[in-house]
Amino acid sequence: MDTPEPSGLKIPKLPDLKIPKLAVDRRKALTTAGVAVAAIAILLVGGMLAMSYNEAQRAAAFGGHVAASEADLLLVYDTISAHMRTSTNDLSVAECDAHTREFAAIARYGRDVTAYHRQIVAADAVPDSYTGAQSAYVRALDNLNRAFTLWSSAAGAYEVRDYRAADRNLAEADKAWREYAAAIADYNRELRAAEEGAEAPPA
Repeated sequence: MDTPEPSGLKIPKLPDLKIPKLAVDRRKALTTAGVAVAAIAILLVGGMLAMSYNEAQRAAAFGGHVAASEADLLLVYDTISAHMRTSTNDLSVAECDAHTREFAAIARYGRDVTAYHRQIVAADAVPDSYTGAQSAYVRALDNLNRAFTLWSSAAGAYEVRDYRAADRNLAEADKAWREYAAAIADYNRELRAAEEGAEAPPA
């Protein structure tokens, strides 16, 4: 037996469903998203290019400072080498003393030049890949500075006729010079690795 509906109660009809025009909205959303992605990509690429340019500029500044250092030190080296090759066999005592004082002055100048360039090179904000080369070159300048200091001390010892101290200082200067040459070899190896984007081979 059918159950009668209560009087006056009407079952409502389901409303007509209107499907949102998702296609249009989706197109707008995709366009907006595409623009956003493109903008982010441009920012990322631009940031990478700016970073790369900045690193290249810092590496170039470091290279310029090393080149300036080498140019100045070459002049000092030529001067002190010529002075050390000069024979003192035929010089008088007074001339020998003057020769020794001149040698001491050149050595002190070399010490000041290395200290000046060391300060500049050590302050360079190099890219991470160049830190090994920078460290090696700073170490080279430290060794060369010590060699010039010891040469100056040797000249001072000769001037007061303390030949044993003079010979000792000259031997220490030779050792410092060899350590300078070794550090330069390390610098060249580290620099080559930095420029090639590889890890420096062991010494």
